[in-house]
This record gives sequence, structure tokens and C-alpha cells, in this order.
Amino acid sequence: MRISSRYQHKTSVLQYTSVGILSLLLLNVPKVVLAGAGHDHSGASSFQAGGEASGSVTVDAETAKRLGIKVESAKNQQLDIGIKTTGQIETLPDQKVEVTAPLTSKVVELLVKPGSKVKKGQPVAVVASPELVDLRVGSQEKQADAQGALQKAQVNFELAQENLDRQQTISNAEIAQTRTQLNAAQAQYNRDLSLVNQRSVLKVAQENLKRQQQIANAEIAQAKIEVAVAQEQYDRDKELVEKGALPRRQMLESQAKLERAKAESARARSLPQVVQAESEVKRAEVDLPLRELRDSQSRVAEAQSQLKRAETRRDVLEAQAQLKRAKSDVVVAQSQLKLSNTTYKTRLEQLGSTANAKGLVTVIAPISGTVASREVSIGQSLQDAGGKLMTIINDDRIFATANIYEKDLGTVKNGQRIRVKVASLPNQTFEGRITQIGTSVQGETRVVPVQAEINNPSGLLKPGMFAELEIITDKTASSVLAIPISSVVDANGKKIIYVQNGNAFQSTEVTFGQTSGDMVEVKTGLFDGDMVVTQRATQLYAQSLRGGSEKEEGHADEKTEVKTNNFPVPLWLMAAGGGSVITAIAFWAFYLLSRRKRPHLAAVGDLDYNDLRYETEVYLDKHSSPLADASVVEKGKKEE
Repeated sequence: MRISSRYQHKTSVLQYTSVGILSLLLLNVPKVVLAGAGHDHSGASSFQAGGEASGSVTVDAETAKRLGIKVESAKNQQLDIGIKTTGQIETLPDQKVEVTAPLTSKVVELLVKPGSKVKKGQPVAVVASPELVDLRVGSQEKQADAQGALQKAQVNFELAQENLDRQQTISNAEIAQTRTQLNAAQAQYNRDLSLVNQRSVLKVAQENLKRQQQIANAEIAQAKIEVAVAQEQYDRDKELVEKGALPRRQMLESQAKLERAKAESARARSLPQVVQAESEVKRAEVDLPLRELRDSQSRVAEAQSQLKRAETRRDVLEAQAQLKRAKSDVVVAQSQLKLSNTTYKTRLEQLGSTANAKGLVTVIAPISGTVASREVSIGQSLQDAGGKLMTIINDDRIFATANIYEKDLGTVKNGQRIRVKVASLPNQTFEGRITQIGTSVQGETRVVPVQAEINNPSGLLKPGMFAELEIITDKTASSVLAIPISSVVDANGKKIIYVQNGNAFQSTEVTFGQTSGDMVEVKTGLFDGDMVVTQRATQLYAQSLRGGSEKEEGHADEKTEVKTNNFPVPLWLMAAGGGSVITAIAFWAFYLLSRRKRPHLAAVGDLDYNDLRYETEVYLDKHSSPLADASVVEKGKKEE
């Protein structure tokens, strides 16, 4: 311990003595100052003491444009006056929508991610629904049945139309025939009456024979027509009965009509009237003319009755009724066909989404905006309709809520313009308008809540942000000199701006008055019309701290400047004296160290390497050699 202390003491004395002598020597040696390597910027700003910014920075036009330096003219203007308050940014109630699954389903595909921008009507998800599959299958089955019923009703309608046309044809033929018969009977009656009046019985009988022959020929022709029509009706009804489209009863009626027509045709061919007329000619000579007159009168009455029956023919009426029933069946079948798909379509309309045959429902975005969150993953099942898929927020328009004092209510109204700033965007101002003012004053605070809608097209304002609101209520009484707040640089508590003068930008300290939005009133340090840097002023300030002009090219060569002091002693004498002193000091230090070298090494030599502890801080501060700890040295001495 004693050896170490004496050794350290002598070493310290030697160090202090050496340092003192060297200091005296260096004070008398000529000074050599090297100006460090740097850039030669013509017109560059110089440094001031303490690292402060110089007053002017030179920037050429090209560099200023590249750096984005903007300059505006300071001018007098009226500033807005308003009520300042704080509030919070919120989403408009109708601009935050939860997109839900319209029915029980399984998530098949998610088409957007959180943060994705979507448009109204854009597909955002696809879900699979067993319910829609069942509805579609049931709808298809009902639709097939309804289509079959409609086709059958249309066939029956066509058959009924054909039957009506046929019955009307027959009826028209009968009407024409009965009218012919009526006309003939009426003519006969007129002739008989004339003969009775003229008493030409024989002549009348001869004419009657001729007339009866004509009637017989007409009846034969009519009978042939009726047979042909009845045969066609019977063949058609028989074919329909075989197809199952017509009751068998109607075919039997057609067959009976055919048989009657054939019988009538046979009767017409027998020409009984001709035979009767020939016999009557013979009896006419002795028969009274009044008999023929009475007969012709009866035939006129019978022809009139037949005409009425033909015009109201039962078969035609039945065919018309059958056609109406068939038409009604078609309408019912068409309605059932429409209803067969109504349930499925109504369900799709309720969903508000599109679905395909596989039951895949495409869910669309109800509004335009940003996907704020997604609540499900692919493959997840949603047991109930209304399961939340994601949330979409449209932050193009948001609103801020704030409180104003009761005393300011008289100056605030709906539609009033406001300005909004948030801490995260200090150099940006958003504008909006008051949309709602509270209806009551709150408790002890005596404040009233207000809401303002704000345009936020870039989406910079986020719900939940705290904001500073300024409700614009008036303007300053007179114009004041104002500049944008972005022009101001805070330099160690001083407010400075940069005024352009050619390529030079001169810093100027200013004092401010009131602030309005992005503008601030300048009280002193600036004049109307001065060209003020409104963008990148902080970069100019940083450059002024570096002391160089904003140029990237044209660097000057490095220079070394040598200065000598004016000390009166000759340089060769100073050098010789200094060398002698240094040699003497070195010799003395070597002598002292050599005396203690062996004991010190013996004390330390046997120590383990890990036992050495260096006094790092002393070494770094006093530039002394590292020494072993005193206790460690003492330990080595005892072991020796």
C-alpha cells in the first residue's frame, strides 16, 4: 500500500510538472492555425458568436425553386374575429355504417381490407346462403308447374276459340238459310194473296210446283253443307277426345248432329215437296185458293221462328261461354306463374343484394368511404341475419363538437363559418359551418354544446382527435398588416421572418398582435409590400445556422491559412530552448520511473488478469496511465 501511494504521488508530481513546462513552451511557440477544409460560397452568411444565425442567406432563383421556397407580399387586410374553443372530431351519424350479412350465411370471400377505399354499390363481400338455395329450388318447381298449367290453359283457349268460330259459321249458315226461307215464305204468301184476289188457282199451282222444286234443290244443297260441317265437327271432336282435351259427351253430341244432318240430306233428296206439288197441281183445279194462302201464311210464321232460333243458337252461346272460361284459366295460370317466382324475388329485394343460382350473395357497400374495421374472416358462419361483416366510415365530411359560454350565444348561429386546427397538423386549417346549437345551458359550467360540419376530402382529420375551433363572428374594424403563420420561425424565443431582397433573404425580428386562422397580425418589424417567405422559412433559418449559402455546386478549393504571432523572440531561439527543456524533462522522468520499475512489476506480475481493475474515468479525464487498484497491489506484495 505504501509503495503504491508513493509511486502514485511521484508520478502525479511528474505529470503536473511536465504539463506546466509544456504549457509555458507552447505559449512562446509561433501559432499555426489551419483553417479546416470547407466550401467557398461566395456571398455566404458568416457565423456569429455562440453558433447564432447570421442575418442574411443567399439563395439563387433555381435553388429556391427546387427547395420549394415561396414568397408572398405582406399586405394590410381585415382579419376575422371569432370565439375560440376546443372540441373533438367525430363521424357524422349517417356516415358510419355497419355492413351486415342480410341472412344466415357463411362468409365465402372478403373483397376489401381495412383501410381500403370503397364506392357506394361496390361489392365488398360474398356470402353463401342455404336459405336462398332452398327458395330458388322451390321457386323453380312452382314455376315449372305454373308454366305447365299456363300451356294447358292456352291450348284450351285455342280450342274454345276454334269451337266458337265453327259454331258461329254454322249459325251464320243457318241464319242465312232461315232468312232465305222466310223471304221465300213471305213471297209465297204475297203471291197466294194475289191469286186469291185474282182467282188464278191453276196458275198459282203451277208456280207453286216450280217454287217447290227450287226449294227442294236449295234444301238438298243445304243438307249437303250441314252434313259436311257436322262431319268436320265430329272428326275434330273425336281427335280432341283421343288427346284428352275434350269431354267425350261433346263428341257424342257432334256424332248425333252428323247423323241428323245425314238424315236431313236423305229426306231432301227424296223430294217429297215435288211429288206433293205435282199432286196439288191436279187438285188445284178444284181446290180453293184460300187453302194455299193459309199454308203460306203458316210458313212465313215458321220461318220467322226459325230465324230467331238461329240468331240465338245454343251451341254458339255455349262456345262463347267456353271461350270465356278458357280465357279466365289463361289469366289465372299467368298469375300463378308470376307468383311462383315472387317469393324468391321479394326475398332478394329485401336483402338489397344480388344472388346467383348457387346461393352466393354479393354484399355491396351502402356508402362511399373507408373500411374502418373488418369483423369476420373467410369461412366464418353467421348464425343470424344482421351479423356484422365490417364497418365503413365516410370521413369526407365530419363534425366537431365543442362548448361555448352562455354569454357568447348571441353571436353564434347556424350556418356560421368556423375554422378548425388540430395538434398533429399545426400548419393546416380546415373550414366548416355550424349545423346545430344546443337547446339548453349545462349546469354550473354555463356552456352550450355546438356542432359544426367540416369538409375533410383528404381524410386528414380522424374521429377522436382534439381540435381547436374558431367560430367566425366578425372582422377587425380596420385593416392590419398580416402574414401567414407559416412564415414565422421561433429562434430562441424570438419571432423572426425572412424578407426577400433579390437573391438574399434577410431575417427580421417581428412582434405580433392577434391571430386569425392561418394569419397573424404584425405589429413591428415589417412594412406593407415586403416580400415575405411563407414556405421553407425554417430551412433558411437552418442554413443561416450553418453559415453557408444554399448552393450545391461551385465549391471552392480547400485552403490552409497560416498565421504567426508577433512575439519578439526569434523563432530559432525559441525552438532551441524548447528542445533543451523537453530533453531534460524526459531524462528526469525516465530516471524516476526506472527506480520503481522492478518492485512495481513484481507486485503486479503474479496477479491474475481478472484481478486488475482500471480507473477508467481518471484515465479519460487526466490522461494518466491505468493503474491497478491499491488493494490488489497490496495482495501481490504479501504473496511475494
